[in-house]
Amino acid sequence: MKHQQKLLLSLLLVMFPPEIAYYFWNRIEGGAEAKALSKPYMAYLQGKNNHFCGGFLVAPNWVMTAAQCFNHKPLTVILGAQNIQKKEERWQTFEVQKYHRHPAYRILKGNATSNNYVKTISLQKQNNIGQPECTVAGWGYETPAAMLHETKVTILRSRECLNIYPGFPINSICTRSVFPGALRKGDIGGPLVCKNKAYGIFSYTYNEWYSYYTSISPYISWIDSVMKS
Repeated sequence: MKHQQKLLLSLLLVMFPPEIAYYFWNRIEGGAEAKALSKPYMAYLQGKNNHFCGGFLVAPNWVMTAAQCFNHKPLTVILGAQNIQKKEERWQTFEVQKYHRHPAYRILKGNATSNNYVKTISLQKQNNIGQPECTVAGWGYETPAAMLHETKVTILRSRECLNIYPGFPINSICTRSVFPGALRKGDIGGPLVCKNKAYGIFSYTYNEWYSYYTSISPYISWIDSVMKS
């Protein structure tokens, strides 16, 4: 495994209802083990006291996650992992050097090396996203599941989201899972992936079927300006 590199991190301030956020830290259940090499953009964020989050690589020196993960700093970022409980030579590990709060990112001091195990993912830039079938991936609950897992979800219309949860936040996406209770704790910060693009950042769930994400497209201008600075 390579020596740890310094990472300059910027985090998205996710808009989620604080009164329910503490309750919905779950994990992916009822999903399947992710196919090897199928999610090379996934990042595992190890925090203090064995807390962890998901994240995703959006440029060679930038990783995106949810603002909740800021609570667990200092963070270490691992790229290229499939089995998080088994260290492998393909891992690329980065220490977070600096944190910036607002749209979800980290900037690497030094770049991630693109290969079969580590690659970036494009961001969805249009607001009109439709209702595609999507996937969410992660490593698990209070202690991480060994293997990266994934589950399928379907994006719902905003009106449906409001009917389900009247406090549906602005600049958010909600989905319905294929399995009840599919998304849980350590998966927070991972990407909602549709049509091979990151549409949102997983934030929390509402009852057994519905999950909520910060939509990425409203923050594209901010993201571009920060990454160019």
